[in-house]
Amino acid sequence: MKRVPEERFEGIGVCPGVAIGGAFLVDDPRGRVVRVFLPKEKLEAEIFRFRDAARAAQVQVKKDIERVRTALGSDHAYILEAHLLMLEDRTLGRQIENFIRVNHANAEWAVRDVTQHLLEVYGQIEDDYLRERGSDIEDVAYRIIKILSGKQQRSLNELANNSIIVADDLLPSVAADLNPRNVLGFVTSIGGWTSHTAIIARSVGIPAVVGVRGINERVRSGETTIIDGTAGTVILNPSPETLIFYTEELQRQQQQTIFDIEERELPAITVDNHEIRLRANIELIEEIEAYRKFNAAGVGLYRSEFLYAQAESGLPTEEEQYEAYKFLAEMVGEEGAVIRTFDLGGDKLHLEGFKSERNPALGLRAIRLSLRNEPIFRTQVKAILRAASHGNLKILLPFVSNVDEVRQAKSVIASVERELRTEKVPHEEDIEIGVMIEVPAAVMMAEALAREADFFSLGTNDLIQSLLAVDRGNEHVSSLFDPMHPAVLRAIKWVADAAIKMQIPVNLCGEMASNPAQVILLLGLGLRDLSMTPNAIPAIRRLVRSTKLSDAEHFAAHAISLNTPAEVRHYVQAHLTELGSEFLTVAHIG
Repeated sequence: MKRVPEERFEGIGVCPGVAIGGAFLVDDPRGRVVRVFLPKEKLEAEIFRFRDAARAAQVQVKKDIERVRTALGSDHAYILEAHLLMLEDRTLGRQIENFIRVNHANAEWAVRDVTQHLLEVYGQIEDDYLRERGSDIEDVAYRIIKILSGKQQRSLNELANNSIIVADDLLPSVAADLNPRNVLGFVTSIGGWTSHTAIIARSVGIPAVVGVRGINERVRSGETTIIDGTAGTVILNPSPETLIFYTEELQRQQQQTIFDIEERELPAITVDNHEIRLRANIELIEEIEAYRKFNAAGVGLYRSEFLYAQAESGLPTEEEQYEAYKFLAEMVGEEGAVIRTFDLGGDKLHLEGFKSERNPALGLRAIRLSLRNEPIFRTQVKAILRAASHGNLKILLPFVSNVDEVRQAKSVIASVERELRTEKVPHEEDIEIGVMIEVPAAVMMAEALAREADFFSLGTNDLIQSLLAVDRGNEHVSSLFDPMHPAVLRAIKWVADAAIKMQIPVNLCGEMASNPAQVILLLGLGLRDLSMTPNAIPAIRRLVRSTKLSDAEHFAAHAISLNTPAEVRHYVQAHLTELGSEFLTVAHIG
C-alpha cells in the first residue's frame, strides 16, 4: 500500500513538549463557514446540493421527533415540529437558492447569510416569545450546514486515550468538557500565546501549538499526529525516521518530568538567599493534582468563571460554587488560594437580560458586571465566605479602574458577612480583599488603590493588551502584544513600587510569570511572589535557584531604560545564554 506522505505545519508553540497520538477533529461550535465563489456553470449543481441537504435534515428531524415522542410524549416534541415546518417552508428554501444564484455563493455560505438576516429581524421583535424563536432558526441552519459540510457532530466522550485535539479554536466551554487524562496535545488554527487554548494547555501541562493555518482542512480524525510544542511544529503522517526521532525526544521529556518531581521539595531561593514564592494559576478544580505535583506555594489565581463554563444551565448556584471553593480551600491548606470573582462579560453570559455589546472587552464585564448585577455578586461572595471557614481563601476583584469600585465591592462583601452572621451560618470574617491591576487607570492609581486593598495581583495579560492598545486575538496586530515592551516593564515597576511603599503584598499572576526570560526581569523589578501554570514551576524554580537577586535588579534596571522591545529582547537573550541553554529553550523570547 502506498504510504501517505509526511506533512509539516508551523504555528506558535504555546506549551512546550512533545506529543504523539491520533488526531481528533473537534467541530467548531460556532459553525464557522468559508465563502466560496462559484462559476456560473456550477450554480445549479450547488442548488441541488442544498436541496439534498435540506431533505436529509427533514429526515433527521422526523427521526428526532419520533424519539422524543417515545421517550417523553407528544407535548415535548413541539419544538422539533417547528423545525420541521421551517425545513418544509419553500419560501426560506427559495431565498437560499436565490442567494446562491445571485451571489455565486456556496450553499453553506448562502444558508448562513440568509438565516443571519432572519435572526437580525427576529432580534428586533419586542415580543419575547417571538424573539426567542430566532434560536430555532439558528438550530435549523446549523443542522443543514453540518450536513453540507459532511460533518457529523462528535462527542468528546468518543476520545481515545491518546488523542490530539485539533480545532479552529478551543473555547472555554469545550475545554471544560475535556478529560485531560485522555488528551495528549492541542492544535488550533487560530490563537496566540495568550489565547484561551494556550492558557488551558499550560494549565494542564499539555503540549500545544496554535495559529496553524489550514490545519482543520488537512487533518483527518485518527491520523497519526506529532506536536512539538517547543518548536511550534505539527507533523501529520510522520515518516518512520521522524517517528523514531520524536519517540526518543518524548522519552527524554518523560525523564525530565521525573527529575522535576524529584526536585519539587527544593526551595525557590536565589543564590543570595532571597525566597521567591511560586504559586499556581488554576481554572479547573481537577488541576489541583498538577498543583501538588510541582509543590506550588498556594494558588495565586483561581479563575472562577470556569465554573460558569461548566454549569449545565446558567450561572452556578451558591451550593455549586460553595462545594468547589470548599474543595479548593481544603486542598491548598495554609498556603491558601486567591479566588478571582467572575471575570465575565455580556459576550460570555448567555442569560436572560444580557445583550451583546459593541465592544465587550471595554464594556460591562468583571467587577462592573458584578456591581451592576448585585444578586450574582452576592451569591458568589456568600459561597466564598462560607468556603473560607474551611481554609485560607482570599477574594480578588478583577478589572478595577477606580477606587469607588473597590469601596462599593467591599460594602457588598461586608453586607453579606452581616447576613451570614445574622443567619448564624459558618463563614470567614474579615476575609482579605485584593485588587487586580490590569488596566492602565489602575496602574496610575496604584497608591490610592493600595489604601483600599489588602493585596495586589498584577494581571499582565489584560494589562499589556490595554496598555499597548493591542487585541491579542487579532492576527493583524497580535505580534505587537509584547511583554518586553519598555512601557510594560515601567508599568510593572510603578505598581511594585507603590505596593512596597504602601506595605501590601503584590503577586504577578499573568503569563509572564511562566516565562524564564520575563521572570528574570520581574525579579529585578521587585516581584517576589509569582503565580503561573503549574507545569512551569520546575523551570522557574531552577531559574530562581541559579539567579543572584542583586544581579537581576541590575539587569532589570538596564532593561527598563531601553527604548524598544527589540532592544530589551536582545539584551535578555544575551543574559539567558550566559545562564544556560535550558532557559533559552523554554524562554519564548519572541
